[in-house]
Amino acid sequence: MSPNSRVRIGASLLGSIVVGGTIGYVIIEGVSWFDSFYMVVVTITTVGFSEVIELSTVGRSMTIGLMLIGVGAAVYTVGAALEMAIENLGERRTVRMSRVIDSLSDHYIVCGFGKVGSATWDYIHRRTEKVVVIENNPDLAENARSEGAMVVEGDATHNDILESAGIRRARSLIACVRDDSDNLVIVLSAKSIQPDLLVISRATEPESVGKLGLAGADRIVSPQTVGARRIAAMALDPNLARFVDLVVEGDTVELRIEQVTIPVGSPLAGSTLRTSRIRERSGATIVAIEAGANGVQLNPDPDRELTQGDVLVALGTHEHIDSLNLMMTASDNGR
Repeated sequence: MSPNSRVRIGASLLGSIVVGGTIGYVIIEGVSWFDSFYMVVVTITTVGFSEVIELSTVGRSMTIGLMLIGVGAAVYTVGAALEMAIENLGERRTVRMSRVIDSLSDHYIVCGFGKVGSATWDYIHRRTEKVVVIENNPDLAENARSEGAMVVEGDATHNDILESAGIRRARSLIACVRDDSDNLVIVLSAKSIQPDLLVISRATEPESVGKLGLAGADRIVSPQTVGARRIAAMALDPNLARFVDLVVEGDTVELRIEQVTIPVGSPLAGSTLRTSRIRERSGATIVAIEAGANGVQLNPDPDRELTQGDVLVALGTHEHIDSLNLMMTASDNGR
């Protein structure tokens, strides 16, 4: 039963008790209507004022009944009214939140506010406020609100919830709920609504990686696998670890060292490091070039000509390396 219905029932019951008690005092004690009404109000509210009329035994018996029934009805009604007020406050907050979300564009959507989701939200939120959380668990949703997040409370596997989060205007969606099957449905739903949207998904189980890829996820991250590889790299080669940790503004930024081969027909072939503007366009830094029989050239000359088959040893974040790979086949080499 809704709080509104409970308030109506409580108010009706309380009104009936007041009317019945007033009539009862008039009939039993033979006093005026006002004195009878005053006696009922004093009895139900338990304010402790003295009796305005001399009560008979029957009148006192009715007064006892009014105390038991009337006070209970009053408490019930007040409790329902408070619950209704709290619910209406929550609804007004939801309406205000919806209006703010409806005004967003080019924002991020994080599905799930568990350990991974909350950390993801925090990392993005420190750089931009344009991030929306979708959470089905009421407790986690309230935690997200207390942290200052814009929250759509509901199941992210449902299209209408994704629509409420502004998926058609979003820049990226991150599916990081605990269950891989839910992440799979979220990816499918997101891609069906907005095929060009960048969708990143968490994978808890290794066998889920392939399924999420088939579902359309553009990037798939397995926290367990990433952590294991990083630990192993540090143990196997502590001096030349695969990942280099740098502290930037209090955050850890992971830089990768990766080999990228210039393919046949690449627009970079024939240009130099200087004219290709690799650092400017991708963010990646070329720390070495491996050119077959010519060996490896560390800290290569910026005027060295690049040829197909050259292996560039690049340093950068995941995004920088991805951008460099795109440059290898882009029709416009930026010269």
